[in-house]
Amino acid sequence: MRLDILASNNKGFIKALAAEDLVIEDEGQPVKISYFGRDEAPLNLLLLLDVSGSMSSFLSQIGKRAQSLLNELKEADKVGVMIFAKETDYLMPFTSKKERAANAIDQALRPELLPSGTSINAALIDAGQAFTKGSKLDGHRAVVILTDNKALNYRMPDELVLRQMFEADAVVNSIVTKNAEPPKPYKDAAQRNPDFSWADVFKLSAETGGEVLRTDRADEAFSKLLGNLRERYLITYDAPASEPNRFRRIQVSLSKQGKKKHGNAVIRVRSGYYTKA
Repeated sequence: MRLDILASNNKGFIKALAAEDLVIEDEGQPVKISYFGRDEAPLNLLLLLDVSGSMSSFLSQIGKRAQSLLNELKEADKVGVMIFAKETDYLMPFTSKKERAANAIDQALRPELLPSGTSINAALIDAGQAFTKGSKLDGHRAVVILTDNKALNYRMPDELVLRQMFEADAVVNSIVTKNAEPPKPYKDAAQRNPDFSWADVFKLSAETGGEVLRTDRADEAFSKLLGNLRERYLITYDAPASEPNRFRRIQVSLSKQGKKKHGNAVIRVRSGYYTKA
């Protein structure tokens, strides 16, 4: 099992975390860490860009600085570019050639490429599948979605997105507009139509262990997020035997030693995984 975690305390990100500083429980059962690392793991980044009309200014901010922003990636890192509105278009599969990815972002500035509308959950499922198809991608796997979180998903509930992201071992990170908000909960559960769900990248980011950055400058937020992704740790452990097609919850906390060294900490990590059918 792979975990991609981000640990912080009141001083900021914890940069000197050690394996013995953590306690990992799989359905309440302690497990032993088999791999623990940070700096040596490359980054595989999929940019998922909302090209609906309301996002034009945000896209322009990213587009104008695409080359310089992608130059912040290291040589071993890979980046892919996917755009979406009502449909999804995979403009650039994962590549280490940053100039090709920058050209793909430039294509995203053409709003006529896709039909109008916004299908966030369907696009995230396509993004997750990009990690499970094609060449093997070692290291961190991160989706960075740029959106205003304004969408109504048809027969694409959050559970399908999470199952896909957990299978892909991918973390969802969201750059959203200043006025973006998670959907309001239903006062009466009976009013909820199971075939329709309001977009909620806030929930999806939290459940996969990612971040949400609210901003009015998409380019600056993207640069910040790249730096944050460098602070993440990659962990593996042998998952306990379990019944097939079952959701197993994961909890990661500081050990007694970890609390002495780092104090109280917030650890962003995926909420769990599904065992294979």
